[in-house]
Amino acid sequence: MDSGGTLNGVLLRAGLVDEVNLLVYPYLVGGVTPKSFFRAPDLLAADGVIKLRMLHLEQMRDEIVWLQYQIVR
Repeated sequence: MDSGGTLNGVLLRAGLVDEVNLLVYPYLVGGVTPKSFFRAPDLLAADGVIKLRMLHLEQMRDEIVWLQYQIVR
């Protein structure tokens, strides 16, 4: 699934996501208005941290890196 930060945050916090895939591009972009792929209310305690286990790491064409993680329950 590819969605916006708010939907990602809701699904992750609700425990409805099994896996997260990230593509890291070799570009740095600055600005003053940050966007996030995971938007949710701030955590009040560390027990709300979502732990990940790496399943796959691959360098793809054009220096793009693919990171695949499993949600640890």
